Amino acid sequence: MLIMRRTNPTDYLDNYYYGLGNPLGGEECNLARKRAFSVILPFLMKQELTERQYICLKYKYDSGKSQEEIARLLNLSQPTVSRHIKSAKEIINNNLKYCYAAVTAAISEYERLEKSCGY
Repeated sequence: MLIMRRTNPTDYLDNYYYGLGNPLGGEECNLARKRAFSVILPFLMKQELTERQYICLKYKYDSGKSQEEIARLLNLSQPTVSRHIKSAKEIINNNLKYCYAAVTAAISEYERLEKSCGY
């Protein structure tokens, strides 16, 4: 029996919050991506997540709380908090990958035009 492992996709959410950046494009490109994400991320979190998913992510990223701390605050089990965070990150990362692709394409086009104009 062949067991296939799911590849671990880029975690755009962790990259955004923890400043892991991207080795492609340099510091200015990473800053442009971070600015773009800072515009879209609050919208995605409010529009695409359930209230519990939203609250769990806010506690995790904005307050730096552990899953155990979040579970105590929300009167939930730690595995339930873990599932909320995991499903929320899947939703957000799925949306952010399209944003990332659009911003990367825009940066590439800007750099191409900048070179062709001799700046």
